[in-house]
Amino acid sequence: MIKHLYIKNFVLIDELNLDLHDGFSVFTGETGAGKSILIDAISLLGADRANTAFIQKGAEKAIIEGTFDLHKDKHACTVLQEAGFDLSDETVFTREIHNNGKSAARIDHRSVTLSLLKDVLRNEIDIHGQRDTAYLLNTSAHVRLLDEYLKDQKEVQQVQEAFRIMDSLQKEKEKAAAEIYNENDLEYFTFEINEIEEADLKEGEEEELSAKEKNYQSMKESYEKLNAIFNMYDDSFSDAFFEMNHLVQGLKVSGNAETAQNAVNDSYYSFNDAIEQLRSMLDEFDLSEEDINAMEERLFLIQKLKRKYGHSLAEILDKKAELEKQVQIIGHRKEYLKEMDQKIAAAQKDYDEKAKMLSQLRHGKAHQLDEAIAVNLKDLMLPNARFHTEIKDGPRSNHGSDQVEFLISMNPGEDLKSLSKTASGGELSRLMLGLKVIFTELQGIQTVIFDEIDTGVSGPVASAIGKKMRSLAKTCQVFSVTHLAQVAAAGKYHYSVSKSVSDGRTSTSVSLLDQTQRMQELALIASGSVTEASVKAAEELYQRNQKA
Repeated sequence: MIKHLYIKNFVLIDELNLDLHDGFSVFTGETGAGKSILIDAISLLGADRANTAFIQKGAEKAIIEGTFDLHKDKHACTVLQEAGFDLSDETVFTREIHNNGKSAARIDHRSVTLSLLKDVLRNEIDIHGQRDTAYLLNTSAHVRLLDEYLKDQKEVQQVQEAFRIMDSLQKEKEKAAAEIYNENDLEYFTFEINEIEEADLKEGEEEELSAKEKNYQSMKESYEKLNAIFNMYDDSFSDAFFEMNHLVQGLKVSGNAETAQNAVNDSYYSFNDAIEQLRSMLDEFDLSEEDINAMEERLFLIQKLKRKYGHSLAEILDKKAELEKQVQIIGHRKEYLKEMDQKIAAAQKDYDEKAKMLSQLRHGKAHQLDEAIAVNLKDLMLPNARFHTEIKDGPRSNHGSDQVEFLISMNPGEDLKSLSKTASGGELSRLMLGLKVIFTELQGIQTVIFDEIDTGVSGPVASAIGKKMRSLAKTCQVFSVTHLAQVAAAGKYHYSVSKSVSDGRTSTSVSLLDQTQRMQELALIASGSVTEASVKAAEELYQRNQKA
């Protein structure tokens, strides 16, 4: 949900700091006051396209910053963690629009791509205006909405996986049938297979050889020096040092000379110990010249194969499997295609079985969905409306073999028809609201914004819309830009959007109303004036519409 909104130099807004709350919030104000500006600003946070027309005249840039609580949004938290962000109680999203046409997006003050911003907030913001009906009128989306109502996605995922396997096999067969090879291809492919096989690649071999090579390179200089030391010691120094120590120890001396005699003897044995330690160092480096040559030749071969067949040993082996398949196709084309047909038939049978199970589940749940929506439509003063989820047989697809479409009849005696051919603007808005109550929680939407969807209605219908929004707000944050007192009276919080003119410049401001201010605003919206009688009527309306 959105906890705070900061806007600067955006259209008519000089600077705005606005605390927002959970539940149902309403925004009212005279026409042209700038209510839609808030919707535009929030849309930009959701990664809508930026436009320099949004920048206030004379300003270098516009800033929109939203502080969100994402702890209920599992998708957003997962995406942020995968992108390297630390999760906290609040996450700040920022959009900047510069007058040179460039724009910037940030999450917690770190620059990000618009695609990441959009992905994180995918389930956070859902904005609907009176004619924003794509959500309902897009028939291809109806099967997805019905599947969300199933709540258990196991059958849906099984169908999707079965379709993926079936489709992959079909494409593999089509590719094989379309390709034409000759004997030269067969000879070349066979040569490449043999080249890979003869290399006898083993998992982890390259890493092991590379580590040895690195160790060899680091030891190479010391290796040469150690050999020089041992040659010098063994060829001349060892015998001379031994003889010298023997002569010194044979001296008949006493006093200081005896101390010197002991020092020479100690030095002789210490030096021998040191030489042995150096020898053990060389022994640990157990690669002979033959081993080193073999290692370097092996690494060269691996690098050669990687240049030809892939960037890793796994890719080289995958390439070998691909080549073997091509050889099989060339040498046994008819047999291969026949085998593919058998695999495809088995995959289709598996898909059809899973699709049938999913279809049965959909038919059972569709009736429940129709009844749930009927209750909401009745609450929204559409007592004669009939909603029906139609399920027909269709071609195999990623969604199964069902064609799903939502049908509606708004008046008694009317046949059920497609939504786009039946409902008027006001009716469609109420129908959309009725559906929203059902689907918003299933989709995990955190904030739903209605932009004057109550246009064209009044009286009890308007009150019903307000109460239904209030009911929806039990499961998510709801904002409604409205011009109707009945809807505004149902809100938990009431914000007033107003504009003022100073020094020839128009600016918009937004403020949260206290209880007294709210009753005056409701009286003004309902009757056009603030009198004792209109305020009393507003209080009565408020008390009625707070009961949802």
